[in-house]
Amino acid sequence: MKNSVFGEMTFNTGWKSLVNIKLFDKSTKITVKAKAYFEKDGITSEQEAAFSDFNKNKEQRLKNTELLLSDYAGDIAVSRFEPRTLLFERDGSYGILFDDHQDEDNGIIVCLIPEEKVLTQDDYL
Repeated sequence: MKNSVFGEMTFNTGWKSLVNIKLFDKSTKITVKAKAYFEKDGITSEQEAAFSDFNKNKEQRLKNTELLLSDYAGDIAVSRFEPRTLLFERDGSYGILFDDHQDEDNGIIVCLIPEEKVLTQDDYL
């Protein structure tokens, strides 16, 4: 599907595409996921507005992500966390999911909208 805001996306347990982000001076390609339970659910206007917000404020959102990760894990945040998915909920809230190399069973999420905070994926999902 071609979405006017997200671009070309495929459906597989949500609408997905790829995007490049740069954290801690390292460029990484991650999945963009707009949550949807069924393909017919499409993408909400709230998800489109959230993705536009991310793109418009990308530099600041990623800088804030770096600060939150550093506050959470100190100097080892750079090597401890690996970004995987930029997740957009149906209501427009969003955050970045990370693998945690010190806790392989649980990752973390840096929530960006509506509130900036770090949570374990278990607490978030």
